[in-house]
Amino acid sequence: MEEIYIKNFIIDNSIIIEEKEISIYPLTLISNKYNYLANLIWYISDLHFFEFYKVNDYEIMSISKTISGIIEHYEYSAVIDNNMIIECIDFVNDILEKNKDNILNKLFPENRNKSIEKLSILCTSDNHININSSFNNESNIIDIVFIYNNSFSFSSRAFFSRKIDIFIFVIEHIIKILLTGNIYRNAYIADYNDFNFDYAIKKNMAVRDFIYKVHEINLKENNNKKNSNYNIKNRYELIKMFLKNYNSFNVFVENFSFIEEEIKKEENSNNLIDSFLETINRKRNIFITYDDINDLNSLISDKRFENNIKVY
Repeated sequence: MEEIYIKNFIIDNSIIIEEKEISIYPLTLISNKYNYLANLIWYISDLHFFEFYKVNDYEIMSISKTISGIIEHYEYSAVIDNNMIIECIDFVNDILEKNKDNILNKLFPENRNKSIEKLSILCTSDNHININSSFNNESNIIDIVFIYNNSFSFSSRAFFSRKIDIFIFVIEHIIKILLTGNIYRNAYIADYNDFNFDYAIKKNMAVRDFIYKVHEINLKENNNKKNSNYNIKNRYELIKMFLKNYNSFNVFVENFSFIEEEIKKEENSNNLIDSFLETINRKRNIFITYDDINDLNSLISDKRFENNIKVY
């Protein structure tokens, strides 16, 4: 997997002096003292930073030879080699570098006037992505299959009205594949007990998205259970509900510590671990922050996660 590279990231007046490199594994565990990294990785791997991108025809022409082929042919096959991947990463890093302070303020509105010295994505190994596309000019619908290093394939379909839309679409998929090994969106589960929808706008971006999703889950569950008022009782139940309702997403779980006590109270204590394994087997990722690594013994010691887990 590729790495998120953060240098001298400043939050709440605490400075990480050393360079910080995070590789996203299918199951990634990271200490709560780096919880801001969980927020930042959620933000970057969900490609929210593209809101700061301003159309530049020169940039599009410089790395869109393959993308132009997709548009100009009803059916098209090509290989995005490592040189083009590096060009795509450089293009994204330019957006990140020019907007790093805007990104920080957008992601953490409660931490105004802070700064990031450097924010970028590194390409640490040779990669290639095969693209097979089918484009219907009459309906403006495109189907693309991405095959990553001849190992994993992902298909996607979308509607487009402008060339720039396809350009962004392909770039986004390339970056997602490099960062997370898949093309799926992220669901963030915050360590937060007040799900008040009215106050969501005051929270940081990841927590705000989480509160909106909690409301979506509540609405869905209440509709499924007529005349009942569904409420999520604890974090263990909340995580299970997210895995059920957002099973096509990567999942970020903030502050997983002490949940093993809740797991032990269940009749089948392996339910959650089995759900994690099922999520990973479907090529989705789980990212967890923790307070005490000893609280995650059951996850770390489970041999089924071997070679798919990384602890920071």
